[in-house]
Amino acid sequence: MEKFKDFLKDNSNARILDVGTGNGNFIHILTGLTNDFQEIIGIDLLDGAITAAQKSFDDERIQFLKMDALHMTFEDNSFDMVCLSNSLHHLEDITVSLREMERVLKPGGFLLISEMVSNDLTDKQKSHLLLHHFAAEIDRANGIFHDETFANDKIIDTLHSKSMLKVIDSWYLNVPNTKEFTKEEMDWVCSTTERMLSRVEQMPNYEYFKQKADDVKNYIKQHGFDSATQMIAILQQ
Repeated sequence: MEKFKDFLKDNSNARILDVGTGNGNFIHILTGLTNDFQEIIGIDLLDGAITAAQKSFDDERIQFLKMDALHMTFEDNSFDMVCLSNSLHHLEDITVSLREMERVLKPGGFLLISEMVSNDLTDKQKSHLLLHHFAAEIDRANGIFHDETFANDKIIDTLHSKSMLKVIDSWYLNVPNTKEFTKEEMDWVCSTTERMLSRVEQMPNYEYFKQKADDVKNYIKQHGFDSATQMIAILQQ
């Protein structure tokens, strides 16, 4: 986290955009590392996410807007930093999505990509990977584009080939969870997988998904759970 903190310190008083903000989790990371920013705007298409995110912050410099990331209403060259967290593998057309983010980025500004990686994970971290890939398969069964997460080299190769900007730096965020896996956490895993299963219960291949959910739960019960390693990639002109 120190390298990330230093990066934010070196780029203080920034106007920051968080694309696909969800519940604002990445903004929590940003504000946990720095308080020296001009403004942070999080955008998402889901009303529920925007409502939840707004309730999580009490800072007039932070706001959340319902907005399509492919057709943002911001003017060109509006932000010093544009962030995309754990969403690269959600983009059906990565090139088009990055172009829109690059459009609203000021000359000399930074595009910051934070993405979980699929390789070199511990057994505990593979629990996160299995659960996430299960969710992705459920989404695809419902006609929603959701690719599986990428290995670290594919993340960099994708950014090199799809963005007009250059990858100028990258590093990893990995804070191991040394706590014992609790019953409450296992209950959360079970409720999460059951909620996912409910989205395919009318499909003819429901039994396939049910078996897969059981396999995921059994793996997590055996190995515990830890968040997958995150790669931070910084792009600039």
